[in-house]
Amino acid sequence: MAKIQRPPGAFSNSLLSHLSPDTIAGISRHLEPVRFDLRLVLHEPEQRMQYAYFPETGMVSVVSIMNDVRSIDVGTIGREGMTGVCILLSADRPPYQYFIQLAGNGYRIKAALLKVEAEQNLELRTLMFRYQAAFLTQTMQAAACNGLHNIQQRCCRWLLMSHDSTDSDSVSLTHEFLGLMLGVRRASVSDVLKPLQTRGWIRSQRGEISVLNRKGLESGSCECYGLIRKQYAELLK
Repeated sequence: MAKIQRPPGAFSNSLLSHLSPDTIAGISRHLEPVRFDLRLVLHEPEQRMQYAYFPETGMVSVVSIMNDVRSIDVGTIGREGMTGVCILLSADRPPYQYFIQLAGNGYRIKAALLKVEAEQNLELRTLMFRYQAAFLTQTMQAAACNGLHNIQQRCCRWLLMSHDSTDSDSVSLTHEFLGLMLGVRRASVSDVLKPLQTRGWIRSQRGEISVLNRKGLESGSCECYGLIRKQYAELLK
């Protein structure tokens, strides 16, 4: 495996780019480039995590699967973060499935190696724990959002978060996946998207949604998007 040799600022992943040169020199010895193909499963429920992943583009969905096979998104991870902080907490068998919702690329590191690096490096360990606190805010706020805000507000929030994880205004999203994110039937997704298209905020084509007016989406979203985004900004101060 070739060693990754990139200065901190050269990484598109926010956590990796925020680390000092000495710290990134240590962890980069163990980073492997990885392609995130659509629907690729990174982790199955109750299985031990073998790797931690740092997305640079694309998005990881964390999904809760019920006994009747219904599922709903409980968290998303893009270039702002990583999977696998629980490895440091001796809780490396999370009960959720992690899979690629938006294709992209990034890096992975073996769980055992990440644990050793974090135990030996206070900067890395502190940043990972701060990220976990921000991610917890995301999941808790999403629970509040799902209970208190209407489906169009929640759809705007999710589209904005997806847009943040890509290098393009076009996001590859099927109605099936968007229904999973919103917790609604696939057949209902068209009704949710129609008003957003009528306002000229998005264009929905088969398997793809283009953001035409981001400010419009922000105005249509609830306060949850701004609160979550603020938490991630605070993380990297």
